[in-house]
This record gives sequence, C-alpha cells and structure tokens, in this order.
Amino acid sequence: MALEQVNQQRITRICPACGNETAADDPVCSHCGRILNEADIADHKAAREHHFLRALFTRPNPFTFIFIGANVGIYVLMCLAGGIAVTSVDQAVLVGFGAKQNELIIQQHQYWRLITSMFIHIGFIHLFLNNYALWIIGQEIERIYGSARFVILYLITGLLGSLGSFYFNPHATSAGASGAIFGLFGVIATFAFRYRKEIPEFLSREIRRRVLPIIAINLIFGFSVRIVDNAAHLSGLISGVALALIVPYKRPKERITPLVWRVLQIICLGLIVFSFVSAFRSYEGPRLSFSNLTSRPGSLVVVYFDQMKEANRSLSDSINAFADAAENKSAETRISKARDLVEQGIRATSSAPRVDSESEEYRKRLSQLLNEQGDILVGSAARSRNESRNDENKLTAKYEQFKSEYYQWLRGFLKEHGYELGER
Repeated sequence: MALEQVNQQRITRICPACGNETAADDPVCSHCGRILNEADIADHKAAREHHFLRALFTRPNPFTFIFIGANVGIYVLMCLAGGIAVTSVDQAVLVGFGAKQNELIIQQHQYWRLITSMFIHIGFIHLFLNNYALWIIGQEIERIYGSARFVILYLITGLLGSLGSFYFNPHATSAGASGAIFGLFGVIATFAFRYRKEIPEFLSREIRRRVLPIIAINLIFGFSVRIVDNAAHLSGLISGVALALIVPYKRPKERITPLVWRVLQIICLGLIVFSFVSAFRSYEGPRLSFSNLTSRPGSLVVVYFDQMKEANRSLSDSINAFADAAENKSAETRISKARDLVEQGIRATSSAPRVDSESEEYRKRLSQLLNEQGDILVGSAARSRNESRNDENKLTAKYEQFKSEYYQWLRGFLKEHGYELGER
C-alpha cells in the first residue's frame, strides 16, 4: 500500500469589487468584505436600506414646526397691526416688524433685520406657499441632518439670502423665508449627489428627480416676475450647496450629536431671539388692535389722513368761531360752537391710527394744539378780551407753523405709501 500526498490548495476566485483572489467557498471577500453570493448581496442591500430609512424617518423634527409656528405667529401679529392681508401688507407694518430695508440697516445699524425678515411674509398666499415648502423639505432635511445642523443650515442660508438681497437688490423692502427654503433645496440636492454611493440608490435618485425640477421651475418663475427677490433666492441656493459640501449629515449610527453642532445651534437660536427682541424694542409701526382685523391692509394711511384732515378742519373752524365771538357776534353761541369743534377734533386725533413714528408725532402735536385751544375757550370767561385774543393769536401762529410743516411732510408720506395728495 502506497501513500499519496493530498493536494491542500484551495480553490479561489477573483473578487469583482477589489480584484484580489479570495476563497471560492467564502461568502465574503477576505480583502474588502464584499458579499460574493448574489442572493446574499440582495439581502444585505435590502437590510442596509431598511436600516438606513428606519433610522432616518423615525427621527424627530421639532424645529421644522417651530419655524412654521413662528412664521404663522408673526403673521397674526402683523394682521393685528394692519389688517388681514392676502397678497400685500402695508409698508409701515412690514418695516415695523423687521423687513429688510437697506436704508435702516445702514443708517440706523439695524442689522437684525437680515434675520427677522426671514420670518415675515407679505400676505397670506406668500405665507402659505413658503410654509408648505418648509413643511415638505424641512422635515426631510431635519431628519437627515439632525435638528442641530438643520437649525444652522436654515439660519445661515436665510441670512446669506438676506445679504444677497442687501447687496444686489438694495432698493427693495423684502421679506420671507424663500432664501432659507432655496438654501434647503440646495442642501438636499447636494446631499443626494455627494452621498450617492453611501445612501440607498433609489433615495438619491428620488431626491434628484423631485428637487431639481422644483429648483428650475422656481428660478424661471422668479426671473419672469419682477416682484420676486431673485437675489435672495440665488444667494440662499448657492449657500445651501456650499454648506452641504462642508456640513456632514447625521448618519444612522450617530446617536449623539457632536458638541460643536449643539453649540452652533444654540448660537443660531440666540441670534434669532436677539433679533426679535431688537425688533420689538425698535417697533414704530401701527398699534396692534383687534379692530384692525376688519380693516383693509393699506387703509391705515387713509384712515390717518381722514382723521387728521377732520381734526385740522375742527381746529381751524374753532379758531374762526372764537374770532367771531370776539367781535360780539352771538358770543356765547360762538364760543359754545368753538368748544364743540375742539372736542370733535380731539376725538378725530384719538381715532387716527399709528402708522409710523413721524405720523404719530404730528398727531400728538395737533392734539396738543386742540387742547390748548380748549383751555383758551374755557378761560375766556374769566379773562379780559385782550388777554384771550393775545392767547388766541399765539395759538394761531403756532398752528400756522404746524400746518406748514405738516403739509410739506404729508406729500412725501403719502407717496411713500402709494398715495398722492389730490386737489380736493
């Protein structure tokens, strides 16, 4: 009987992934770990996609709804100031609540307007469209990147969108979340491209299929409509693309957000709060009142003009009635009429809405003149005719000075709000 040497050389095959030889009977490549059995490959791929999607879509997304709530809450306050607006908002309300206006940012250093303008909307339709887009894209990005990085992405893209409008559209009073929303679209489109080999293939394909046409349609629409602030949209979009190349997404295995992102999130939220506190402290817009809900947006200027016109007429007629009384033309009757006119004028000035700080100053001045006229009329019975006439002459001189300044200012005020002082 003879001994024969057993051939122990193992049968190998080439790994299609790395090109190295590996044992043919091993289920995975010993070099790169690639699964070699086709059935196992399909099962492993499905399990990996399921794990990715489960981790992704079970994450909370509170800040998407917080930002939507902030947009709605500020719009309600704006309605209390200027009426329920569908497609437009009174200029004084927009500026008062913190819209981007270059003149105020440069001259009064109100840099917070670059942030507050992100949460202000020009009418209900503007609010609805932006909030709907934020609801769709915001939830997806907050789940992919996590809440901390979502807040950072939203604020920075919105802020850079405002800066783009500041530099390239300097004469516009602009507002809205569009810059930040375009930024989020830039983030998600770049995410789908940057991590296309890491995330499920169908997810990358689906994101590109949905997002790229939306970006293209909105840009085309923006360039077709003059009132759209394309500078803010493009700046937000470009900044979103750039940030997505820098900021990593929150991978499924990442349980705890790194400290750096949490610190930056707190800073961003602090900037938002600081900006609105500054806006509140600098507010010079119309007074907030439930009665404004029944008024037409823009009518505050008309109401102010009409009430001031009535008060001016009352004071002028009261002065004339007192002059007639001084000439003994039914003195008691004339003075009584003059008092009634003063009361009528005071009611008119009290009913004049606050539009801005300058209009409020003229309202107060006219109200003071009416009160002075009332004091002269009350004291006329106890004073000599000459003393009363001297007081009335001084008041008349002050009133003439007031009218000169008021009507000179009024033309510019009306023009700024889209009105013109007609002949009548």
